[in-house]
Amino acid sequence: MKRSLYELEKISQSLNTHEVYYKFNKDLEASHKYRKGRVNAASWLNELIYYFVQKENKFIEEFKDHIQNKKKTLSDLKEGDFKQGLYDELNIIEDMLNDRTDNLNK
Repeated sequence: MKRSLYELEKISQSLNTHEVYYKFNKDLEASHKYRKGRVNAASWLNELIYYFVQKENKFIEEFKDHIQNKKKTLSDLKEGDFKQGLYDELNIIEDMLNDRTDNLNK
């Protein structure tokens, strides 16, 4: 997913450049309607990118919810090394996801 987000970020930067270029460059040999079409398409595509970035963030939250639910079901198991091993692995992954989320929000 990290690669996908990186690619979407690069595309978004390019779209921003196109939008500014066609919106504010009055010396272009292009009609007003053509420029407006380019600006509208770039704006729409950026909104679509934002949608997919948000969707990716929801995948992570949903994955974390599944981990939490699994941890709740583990409480029914008897205490022991097996149960502790399950909890330890789930906690490590949960910490990794939390670190990732924290880094994205900075």
